[in-house]
Amino acid sequence: MGLLVDTAFLDAASTAPALQDMLRPALVEALFTRNDRALPPELVAVLGRQPSVTVKAKSDVDVAKLVQVANGQESTVSLGLSAEDFHYVRRQLEVGKDRDIGIYLRPFALTTHPWIVPPQGGIEIDVRDLSEIEIDEKGHRAVVGIGCRWKALYDAAVQAGHIVPFFPVVPLDYGIVDAFAGDALFESYRAPFRRYLLGVRSFTSHGRKARLGFEEVPNHGTGYDLLNLLQNSLTEFVVPVAASFLLAPRPRVMKNIAFHYPDPAKLAEALAKLTASGRSPLYANVYDASAWQLLRPGATGGPFTLELGLAGAPTVVAVREKGVEALLAGFTAKEEIASPYDVEARSYTKNAEKIGRLLFPGYVLGPAKSFADLVAKLKSVSQAERAKMSLFGSVRAQGSFVLAPGFDTPKERPKIYSVSHRVWDLVNATPGSVYLSRLAHLWSEDRMYRERLAWMQKLKSEIDSAKVVEPRVVPR
Repeated sequence: MGLLVDTAFLDAASTAPALQDMLRPALVEALFTRNDRALPPELVAVLGRQPSVTVKAKSDVDVAKLVQVANGQESTVSLGLSAEDFHYVRRQLEVGKDRDIGIYLRPFALTTHPWIVPPQGGIEIDVRDLSEIEIDEKGHRAVVGIGCRWKALYDAAVQAGHIVPFFPVVPLDYGIVDAFAGDALFESYRAPFRRYLLGVRSFTSHGRKARLGFEEVPNHGTGYDLLNLLQNSLTEFVVPVAASFLLAPRPRVMKNIAFHYPDPAKLAEALAKLTASGRSPLYANVYDASAWQLLRPGATGGPFTLELGLAGAPTVVAVREKGVEALLAGFTAKEEIASPYDVEARSYTKNAEKIGRLLFPGYVLGPAKSFADLVAKLKSVSQAERAKMSLFGSVRAQGSFVLAPGFDTPKERPKIYSVSHRVWDLVNATPGSVYLSRLAHLWSEDRMYRERLAWMQKLKSEIDSAKVVEPRVVPR
């Protein structure tokens, strides 16, 4: 489900007679942790539901048919199922009853945790087979199905003489769908992810094709206005099936260089110098020692590491390397090492599985000058929760960074809530910092933020008037 569904459900639940006197943070905690002592039985029942059926879509036509079945334009006969499957699907969806049938996309890999409200029956679409990749070599553009893995897109672009210019902050084995239906955060040193997202091909709740943005040209027009607005909540408005991305020409030489630092203060100085220098690496990743070991088993390094991707002609890369080395003073060791993105797909997936076992409560954004302070505060969370922390991060050219702290602790709902709330409190006490978290979105009482959510709710009512795309849930 999504932010708008959770927000609407939370607002409706707060008006229930049994919950009217409960403060919003306490209600969020009760709903998230499934506290049956504090919640009425009917709410607990809503929070325990699952999709009625999961259907594997093999083409855009399959997705269109599923949407039309959900909105009542077509019957389940149009799905072309065997007799046994037909009766099972019809029985599970309770076709013929006066009820909404929702459409949901299954994410590949969740970084943090699911939303509070699960799918309420309906149809979950498995998009793994929507994985086609079409690369326009002359136009530096790729059109890919949302079931395509990011790593597969990266490898295909390399073979075609290009490079994907955005990279996951947490190196999990994401699919493109996770940028829309999940919580994958893709970053680039030079520009945000939305700069490389040209367009999305999708279906509306009425079964019509809808193109947001443009697939062929990076021309900023009204299509981009809506695409950028809806990107983080896209699957609450439409059902995406493919996305178009801007690629970069693959440089003749690419080097991955790691600089090891003794403490976060030294690394913070280096980040400030790098972002103020005007230099533009492909990526700039930061890790603590634990994260570095998870990413590169058996490798040695310092307490903190800055990893840069340098690219260009051979002579240019050599000059850039010397310039960066002189700029980033304070490191204790430097090494050229293979890029984490150029490993074989099997090795990438294996490492991603290990990293995915960590509890990631959310993403922390802040200015470069606050790096050491935020790292110290995140360490205090690790100590308070008695859970080892692994820190993954990415640096941005405008002088900011994003950190994804992962804690080696069971992914139990009470523990997730506790860790996330500690991070929320510490980030709020750090000027200029932001906490991107599914729970933090619900905790926020900022007036302007709440007004924007209300406006988005109205927009969803207009776009999804058929109540098919992740329909809102009203507790009874």
